[in-house]
Amino acid sequence: MALWPVAASLLAAVGSALLAAYLWRYRGKPGADWFLTSLVSQAVWSGAYGAALLTFDPGLRRALETLVWAAMTGTCFYFLAFALAYTGRGRLLTGRGRLFAGMPAVTAAVVATNPIHGLAWEGFALDPVAGLATVTYAMHPWSMAGTTIGVLLVSVGSLLLFDTVVSYGPLYRREAVAVGLSTVPPVGALLVWLSGLGPVPELNLVTVMFLPHIALDAYAFVGSDMFEFHPATRRAGERAAIDDLGSPVVVVDEQHRVVTLNAAAAERFGVSKRAALTRPLAAILGTEVDPTDPEGVVTVREDGRRSEFKLTSTRLTGAGGTDVGYTVVFQDVTAERLREQRLDVLNRVLRHNLRNDMDVIRGYADAAASAAQSDEVRSFTETITDKSDDLLGLGEQARTVERVLDRDGSVETVALDDVLADAVATASDDHEGTVRRADSGLQMETDPAVLEAVVRALVTNALEHGGSDPTVTVTGERVADGVAVRVSDDGPGIPAYELDVLDSGAESALEHGSGLGLWIADWGARTLSGDLSFETGEDGTTATVTLPAAGREA
Repeated sequence: MALWPVAASLLAAVGSALLAAYLWRYRGKPGADWFLTSLVSQAVWSGAYGAALLTFDPGLRRALETLVWAAMTGTCFYFLAFALAYTGRGRLLTGRGRLFAGMPAVTAAVVATNPIHGLAWEGFALDPVAGLATVTYAMHPWSMAGTTIGVLLVSVGSLLLFDTVVSYGPLYRREAVAVGLSTVPPVGALLVWLSGLGPVPELNLVTVMFLPHIALDAYAFVGSDMFEFHPATRRAGERAAIDDLGSPVVVVDEQHRVVTLNAAAAERFGVSKRAALTRPLAAILGTEVDPTDPEGVVTVREDGRRSEFKLTSTRLTGAGGTDVGYTVVFQDVTAERLREQRLDVLNRVLRHNLRNDMDVIRGYADAAASAAQSDEVRSFTETITDKSDDLLGLGEQARTVERVLDRDGSVETVALDDVLADAVATASDDHEGTVRRADSGLQMETDPAVLEAVVRALVTNALEHGGSDPTVTVTGERVADGVAVRVSDDGPGIPAYELDVLDSGAESALEHGSGLGLWIADWGARTLSGDLSFETGEDGTTATVTLPAAGREA
């Protein structure tokens, strides 16, 4: 009697059970429960077939064959379920997909009742070979379809694992390949048995081929964290990045036809996902749109109102780098554009009227001072002139803010000393005091107009608030973080409430700064990706602008 098929089958049953016991700790992880169930079915299949080869009682042998078919069905269905859940496609197992769990019971019922309907096979008979209780029978449609579907299910599951390995990079690549390849020996043995090939056609060696299958699975799972780090997280994240994004997202092919869109796009553009598929994007939006423009703007009319969207388009490439379509994200900028338009109009009108009207007021104040007969009247006109100059200066600061914020962020290599010299000269022309500047000999890459505005604002602030005859020192030097420009004065220091306003980022009725100078410095430093800080002591205040620029000797 050749007992090696029995021993190999029983060893496969024990190996499957031990691997399931080892992986029990991962239950609840994506795919783990299905994989454990597949291993249990595999253990039952192997144990039942090993026992069947030693069972010569016809009734008991038929019962064991029924158990083998039920376990075989479960192994195949559960392996595919594992592959779906592990690779992030577990949503396919909800609803009707749960029928996977009941398929072994269906198979067992059909095989057990075969004498009544004959759907599974006919001519079931013991046909001992080499002292083993092998059986022969002619398969009918149910068993033929069942084995064919089983092979297909396992093949699809393996392909899903291979696809995930190719798509998601090297993380556990060898382990995932091992799991996919582990199905080859048993599937090959099943095909040999179904085709009646081999030296002993009556002997089904699938359970024997479970031994290399278990060895490959053990290599993949034992000692690794395949159930801790799994592609389901990445696939779910990619799906959520589109489906859960609040902004409309549409994916189109190279002919600009809709391939898919998220819920936000369907709701915003008033179209169902099913109705949108394969339609041109322009037909859905009601206007032409160019997905090849990475940062275009499109105007869409929705229920009689106009909405403006900024488009962020990303090119999609397939194998070989060929273009297959675009992902288009729609960012609603309607309110932003309207706000910018209103602010622009208000800004220009206010600046124009402020400059013109204050020039008129100042002219009349000067005329009134010349014609005044009393010191009291001249004092009034001087106050009017001073306040007029303050407001005109505020208008100039507003224009500086606009120039700083409207810069396009372009940089160039400049000599730091030249920028500082321009800033000091402009500030010194309009204010009294002494400004000292030390040459740094540094060149740097920056936006010179913005940096000049920042330094000028700080020097102006120091001269205006530094007392009757202030002294201001401007220096630049290389530091660990880049380049630091320091503006130091010997005045009383910046009031705490002025700095609190900058820290809070907003003015209020009870707490506000005295002008736009420090705001210009703060906004300009941020525009240059730098940082503005202050140190106040008994001997004055030092404002430091630190810029992340690579300074070097000129």
